[in-house]
Amino acid sequence: MSLLIRRAVTTTLPSCTCSTTILARRTTWLSSALHTSSSSSSTASSSTSTSANPSPSSTSPPPPPSRYALPKGLVLNGLVTQAGVAAQTTTVTVERQQTHHKTLKAFKTHKKYLIHDPLSQCVIGDRVEIRNCKPVSKRKRFELIKVLKASRQRESAAGVIAQQEREEGL
Repeated sequence: MSLLIRRAVTTTLPSCTCSTTILARRTTWLSSALHTSSSSSSTASSSTSTSANPSPSSTSPPPPPSRYALPKGLVLNGLVTQAGVAAQTTTVTVERQQTHHKTLKAFKTHKKYLIHDPLSQCVIGDRVEIRNCKPVSKRKRFELIKVLKASRQRESAAGVIAQQEREEGL
């Protein structure tokens, strides 16, 4: 079986270097899978008294997911950039740090998400936690979980309201 896999891999190698590295990862994964299956079968045939559990280092990692796939329950932290324009809708900007594949320099990327905010509790500048959910509208695919850090605008508004309540009480 290993000969068939090796032959298939060697005959399908394209000339592109990026595809070659992907196939090289796959061959590593296949060879480690073959190694664990052959070692477990040889240890099982040699003695039945010892349990042949593969060590965590010998298990192969799962293949990487697609960059477009959003796993169920994805939780992101972002900054509210627009609030109060549309009913129950807030725009959140999520910042990620990536590394350039050739220069190996770190750079930041931004992506905007429309989130469902049923209570309209977000204010511009809030740091929030959002989670993906079933589609609410054409572009809204995330919902608000909680406000992690309130903005200064909200804190100052809360201070003004508290001061007005104290003045009314006197």
